[in-house]
Amino acid sequence: MRKGPVFLGKAHIHWCEKCNVPLISEKCDLHGEGFRINLTPPADVRFAFKEDVEFIKREFGKHYGVDVGEILDDKIVLMNKTPGEDDVYEIVVDGYIFGWLRFDPRELKWKPGLKIEGAMALWKRFGKKMKKWVIVDKGAKEPIKKGANVLPVGVLEADESIRVGDDVIVIADDGEVIATGIAKKDYKDLTNPEERKTGVKTRRQKHVNYREGRKATMEDVLKANKSALETKVEEARHFIRKTVENTNMPPAVAFSGGKDSLAVLGLVLEELKTGFSVFFNNTGIEFPETLEYVEEMKKELEGKGVEFITADAKDAFWFALNIFSPPGRDYRWCCKVTKLGPITLTIKKHYPKGVLMFVGQRKYESIQRARQPRVWRNPWVPNEIGASPIFHWNALDVWLYIFSRKLKYNPLYEHRLDRIGCFMCPSSSLAEFQTLKEEKPELWDKWESELEKWRKRFDLPKEWVDYGFWRWKRLTDGQRALANELGIEIPEKRVWEPLQYTIKENEENYVVTFNTRINLKRIEEVAPILGDVERGEDYIRAGSIVFKEDGAIANEEREAVRAYYLIKRAYECVGCGVCVGRCPENALSINTKTRKIVVDYSKCTHCRECMKVCPLLKIKNPEEGSQL
Repeated sequence: MRKGPVFLGKAHIHWCEKCNVPLISEKCDLHGEGFRINLTPPADVRFAFKEDVEFIKREFGKHYGVDVGEILDDKIVLMNKTPGEDDVYEIVVDGYIFGWLRFDPRELKWKPGLKIEGAMALWKRFGKKMKKWVIVDKGAKEPIKKGANVLPVGVLEADESIRVGDDVIVIADDGEVIATGIAKKDYKDLTNPEERKTGVKTRRQKHVNYREGRKATMEDVLKANKSALETKVEEARHFIRKTVENTNMPPAVAFSGGKDSLAVLGLVLEELKTGFSVFFNNTGIEFPETLEYVEEMKKELEGKGVEFITADAKDAFWFALNIFSPPGRDYRWCCKVTKLGPITLTIKKHYPKGVLMFVGQRKYESIQRARQPRVWRNPWVPNEIGASPIFHWNALDVWLYIFSRKLKYNPLYEHRLDRIGCFMCPSSSLAEFQTLKEEKPELWDKWESELEKWRKRFDLPKEWVDYGFWRWKRLTDGQRALANELGIEIPEKRVWEPLQYTIKENEENYVVTFNTRINLKRIEEVAPILGDVERGEDYIRAGSIVFKEDGAIANEEREAVRAYYLIKRAYECVGCGVCVGRCPENALSINTKTRKIVVDYSKCTHCRECMKVCPLLKIKNPEEGSQL
């Protein structure tokens, strides 16, 4: 559970009152200085598409009983995703924060709320025709404006639909909207002057900036921001040019089908024109619309003479799922299997001497990315240097660039999807999965059926799927608290380890036994990893370790653990290719029939570098290694 705002840059934007549009700098090209709107960090705001606005209208309509389209329609509406237990969006219109939508991870539904400005806008238009209002007498007005809560003794009238926990607006009897807050009592008790405890817990809001702005279009936004946008574009293009010159490596663009990589692709096209390639990694768990969109972009780019390269994980995720169990935020084997492995192998094939990869990485996306330099060497893909031209851009900058160049973007963005990547990513919020259920039910059904198999295998309650507990291998404090609130038992740590082993020390050596017989023929395919190989009638010696059908023998405890590592890699290998790309001698390859690694005896130098990157050891069993 996130415990507060994450600051990754400026936590505000500017707005032109005359154009009634957001600004990406302090000034509007047409009217000069704009005014500042403070937002919740990281303030990585984006434009609301038509379906986003309809979604906002639907949720606010259900709660307040009126059509907020009278305020939002034909205006520029922004959505600012903020930290919280799950997804929370601040909604910006007319140069103020209208309110927010918060996804409740307990009730699994969206809950709207209003800032005072939004409450003023609705009350002015609808008055008592709307729901969730409380009117207080004039004696309570000033104390409430200063932060006091509403007591039932001061309530003159209230909407009958109010229930405990509802977001409500508070109005003085002279008609002034003075606060918003949470109802602590139902309508009946709220209007009972005999009740003594708090009726509405109010929110303190020091400044009120209500205004009504003109209708505006995206064309208005582009006109107001043209100079500031072109300044950012020029800096990014300069960065691209200088980075190419300084690295002296063939350039490429990593294209995921998302907005950020599209912006980078557009910038590189502007600056380099040709002489670079575009690189797409198909994880095998992409949205169908993304694959269709990428295919369209491929044809368009190849028509311009740009080489388009695809790394394809095929069904690696579904194959590896049986070995690893469902992925988690703290158990990201999926990235190594569906991305890192295929990317490494494809880069090694097409760029044996290395590549400069321009990527759509931005500091606003996470603390980890904010701390990363703008140009870096990828430790897991040794022959790749990564560089981000839009590192300092926010989402507003990205979309303005896309709209200004009329770039063809992924149509999924118009269907309320913020994240255009693997459709079942464990980093997704419950709100995002709710959107997936609504927008792409066939994809959710496919994933839910897989989760159900694991739920039954682990003998877990249905809530393990419904409330997204599967997204953690080890539950966080917040997830444990949620399980307690729901009254269910979820193990603190999920364990899936079919291959069991024990190590026992005797007078001469260490003996390793397993819960299965050892297939010496398979061990022979990978044995050089541990050392020179000696074949016997009923054994294989690899370095100092002897493997037999009933176990392994080592002269050191450390080597006994290495024996287990080799058995694990031999049996559970999913053919991700991470180790193949890391091997300095090109001694590893993937058997296309078995989808498992094999070792070239003539090339392997027993350096064991491949042991350091195998997801089976570093992700599945971090206790015995170090987390990737």
